[in-house]
Amino acid sequence: MKLDFGSIVGNKNIVKSMQAAIRHGHVGHAYIIDGGAGSGKSLLATTFAAAILCETTSENGACGGCVSCITLLSGNHPDVVFVRTQKKSIGIDDVREQIVENISVLPYSSERRVYIIENAQTLTVPAQNALLKTLEDGPKYAVFLLLSENHKAFLPTVLSRCVLYKIPPLGDAEVLAYLKSQGVDATLAQGAVPYAGGSLGRGMTLVGDEDFMAFRKEILDMAREMEGKDIVEIFAMAKALEGHKERVGQALDILTMHFRDDLLSGQAGNALDAAKKIRIIEDIKQKLNQNSNFLLTMEVMLLKLSGIGIA
Repeated sequence: MKLDFGSIVGNKNIVKSMQAAIRHGHVGHAYIIDGGAGSGKSLLATTFAAAILCETTSENGACGGCVSCITLLSGNHPDVVFVRTQKKSIGIDDVREQIVENISVLPYSSERRVYIIENAQTLTVPAQNALLKTLEDGPKYAVFLLLSENHKAFLPTVLSRCVLYKIPPLGDAEVLAYLKSQGVDATLAQGAVPYAGGSLGRGMTLVGDEDFMAFRKEILDMAREMEGKDIVEIFAMAKALEGHKERVGQALDILTMHFRDDLLSGQAGNALDAAKKIRIIEDIKQKLNQNSNFLLTMEVMLLKLSGIGIA
């Protein structure tokens, strides 16, 4: 793993801002690095932290060879604190134990101490309020990097005290080029890119998933065959999807891409046009996020997509 800014793919504006902060000695007190799973939040945070703590920081970031860089790469840097939890959310006790109770301890080997808060969007309101006090009154040597998948989950008071970096999805061409640079077969890479959502991490996960292409074919066959099926057959398809419950996000993405291709080619379905089908899938995604009954939700979706249900 490299620690220099030059190794980061995309996110040029964020990288330039981080470089400028290092170059001018104006590193802020707190940053929110916001992006989807696999978007590169951890790499950006680690690269920024390395540059902040490096003994010989250059325009391109950390040198990679000093004691600070070596210890950071080993995962044992005394001035990098990873704030984590085994629970579903980061509670006030986590913030107190991992941040508040040691914030007054001076850095061991650097001029700063960097706190990297993973899954920061799960901070509870009491935890955010506890963190807020530290953001307001904490020592100047403390730098907080909050890694988030939803910056809207933060209190306005927390947001106002952080620099917000929103990671945009990369273009398909950038993802494809990256996958090829990692030695991924061109055909496999091209098949995965449409489902990567502009995320390098997701792209690498897909190409490493031996079952993905077979799963993609199964979902596409279902999409092509559902029209003209009766209710019993549709319910059987929904039951089959229940067997892939852990991969439902991928299944919905595959369906969306299929109907998007229909939309672009002008080959809309007989019962509903492709645009309506895409809206149906988006609505289903929201319902699943609201913890609705999985099988019932799949049945409703397939009935609507097949033209049996009322859209």
